[in-house]
Amino acid sequence: MWATIIVLLVVIAIIGLGIGLFARSLSKTRWLKQHGTRIIARVTDSIFAAGTGTAKVIIAEWTDPRTNTTYQFRTYVPQSAQVKLGESVDVLIDPEHPERYTVTSVESLSMKKR
Repeated sequence: MWATIIVLLVVIAIIGLGIGLFARSLSKTRWLKQHGTRIIARVTDSIFAAGTGTAKVIIAEWTDPRTNTTYQFRTYVPQSAQVKLGESVDVLIDPEHPERYTVTSVESLSMKKR
């Protein structure tokens, strides 16, 4: 009896955590769309995302011309995406904290047949 209740509570907690993380991600994206600055980053690497089986990670870099600091942006794309090294991707960044970002164009860009 108690084991069933504990398992049920753990499942509910995990589902709640998932919903909370998803809502936070949507909130961040919405904020960046309203207040963020659009920059163009260059794809520097594409690596297989271990454990997913169907995705890879695209890594892009951008150097802030004001501070000469280079930032790295990562996003998941389908394994079938054909993104080339050196290709441009759009990124929305928080101008005060560029490490807070969302990559916006890889999906549409990478789905083109080449």
